[in-house]
Amino acid sequence: MCGACGTGTIRPPWEVVLAGDRPADRRRRATAAAQATGGRVKVTPWGAAGYLLTLRTGPISTCTNLDALALGLLKHVSPPLPACSPCHHPAEQRLVRLPADTDIQRLAVWSALATAHPDTGLLTIDIHAPAPQGALANTPSHPVCSDHHRIRVLRTAATRPSVLLHGPHGPRYEAHLRACLGADILRDRRMTG
Repeated sequence: MCGACGTGTIRPPWEVVLAGDRPADRRRRATAAAQATGGRVKVTPWGAAGYLLTLRTGPISTCTNLDALALGLLKHVSPPLPACSPCHHPAEQRLVRLPADTDIQRLAVWSALATAHPDTGLLTIDIHAPAPQGALANTPSHPVCSDHHRIRVLRTAATRPSVLLHGPHGPRYEAHLRACLGADILRDRRMTG
């Protein structure tokens, strides 16, 4: 049920809101996931929303969605995600503005990996993505966002995406995001919260 309007509308998973659900979108996400491991793991789309994870030595694993895939990929990610367990560092917020040509599939994979990591503490991610042409942007009565508890995707009228990281180790996660996207990312400002 939609929490904003109570209409009984079921929202799609966050990765569909962010990066689409066409077969081509899922193939690009699978490619981005394999690249996040440096090619050590083969990832292919499977079924309506799942993925097959194939290690060089070992059985094939089925993953029902991008979050399950991220859990399976964590120990193979290169470079590894920042870790701090148990984390007692203060929470902060980092706003990272991304270029207009950001690879949204790669951003989706990075977000799933960052929130799946057990040592990320209370990291949450708000992704503000441009609404597709001709689509309505967020409205107070029915925001177009996902229901994932650690990743929120909000469609906006902005021309380029931005990511708001909430939690400890913001600079380290921002650096990892930069490395994963392989793009010149502008950091707008550091906000403490």
